[in-house]
Amino acid sequence: MREKKLLGEIFCARLTKHGSTAWIAARVGDSEEEVQRQIGFLRKKGLVTGSSSEPSLTEKGRRRIRVIFTGGGYEIVHPGHLYTIEQAKKSGDVLVLVLARSSTIRKRKGRGPIASEEERRALLSSLRQVDAAILGSTGSIYETLERVKPDVVALGYDQHHAEGEIKREAKKRGMKLKVVRLSALNRDVKTSKILADYI
Repeated sequence: MREKKLLGEIFCARLTKHGSTAWIAARVGDSEEEVQRQIGFLRKKGLVTGSSSEPSLTEKGRRRIRVIFTGGGYEIVHPGHLYTIEQAKKSGDVLVLVLARSSTIRKRKGRGPIASEEERRALLSSLRQVDAAILGSTGSIYETLERVKPDVVALGYDQHHAEGEIKREAKKRGMKLKVVRLSALNRDVKTSKILADYI
């Protein structure tokens, strides 16, 4: 089993509050006993701490993986989203996809979302490129950034967030990260346009 893969799964288990080696074993396609054995090796190397059944990464272990943070509403998952997710995943080892809360969509778009938070989270969790799909904060993006502590923030080409502001706010919170702006597959493929054309 590749070290980075297991470290990434331990990171995701803690982030999503699944925590257990049974969950990790199911994700990596191995037995729980083998996963616990591998975690023992990682512990000896100083990369993992905690119990065998609920491990967590040490600072040294966390530095071994590159975590990418990207997000959006994802009301309708279309080819533009898939392209963006694929591009984001290329920036590192673990892709954390953050979904806008229903209240955030209502505030920004003046209407409720097409699908519930949990429906959107479950759908995006099933994509092979997505290592963890979590719900964002009802407050600001920075609350979620503090929770994830990514190495890279990957913004979609049309997202309103400013790269410089994210870097400044992250630095205030003791985080050093890189912000990248992703390209678009086709700028005409947008949720708002799809909704306008078909609803």
